[in-house]
Amino acid sequence: MIPLSHPTVDRLLAIMDQKHHWAWPSFTRPGLSRAQLLVHFRHEYATYVRDFPVLLARVLGQVPDLIDVRRALAENIYEEQTGGLSKSAPHPELFLRMMEGLGFARAQFEDKAIEPELHASARTYRDWLRTKSIEAPWQAATALLTIFVEGSVNERSELAGTYTRAKGDAAVMRHPLVVHYGCPPEAMHLVRAHGDVEGGHRGDAWRMVLDHTHDDAVAKTVVDTCMDGLARWHRYRDGVAELMGLVRDTATTAPPPVVASASR
Repeated sequence: MIPLSHPTVDRLLAIMDQKHHWAWPSFTRPGLSRAQLLVHFRHEYATYVRDFPVLLARVLGQVPDLIDVRRALAENIYEEQTGGLSKSAPHPELFLRMMEGLGFARAQFEDKAIEPELHASARTYRDWLRTKSIEAPWQAATALLTIFVEGSVNERSELAGTYTRAKGDAAVMRHPLVVHYGCPPEAMHLVRAHGDVEGGHRGDAWRMVLDHTHDDAVAKTVVDTCMDGLARWHRYRDGVAELMGLVRDTATTAPPPVVASASR
């Protein structure tokens, strides 16, 4: 069990509680055009989906001789780059198959097609993730990628055992891309793979950081890095929403995140 009362856990969960962008409800209901969907998914692919296995490998490259951490990261990389644990395929490949299910061509996700269209905030966020993945301390890089990037606003309830992510057919058949946008269920193997393995990865993510973060200065860097990630992620999502033509309704959406001091 992850101790929710642990000071570092408490601070990180306060960050994850705010990993919810005002535009997200637009993706859970009908109404988006094909052009808007393409903008969103191109940015997700180019910003972190395509290169996520490489980012994890960069973190692994700076971890000292800690068998538990190296093994957990290696298993995560193995799944992301091969789909070996979920018996599927590389996750970036599964993402492209999902895009094909939506009617988009692979050529639309090649660098020459995407790069000229990337919002500046997306490029900044991507470059920052690449920099942080090889920056000491390794605990901060690990937390950023495995807790913040891979995690969600449901992190607190998932750790508490009050939220269980859907798996298999249940996850696929209720997914908005299937329900509202006509993506065939057979193209949704990425959702199946996430359901099969992410539950275990969540526990690994927290244990890797908590079991090896006993220095107050390192703990502060871990929290500060993830807080920085939250602010940059929100700016990135704001930029994508701008390109999609989405406008925030201040009367019905939450205010921007409050990024508090890690040294409280």
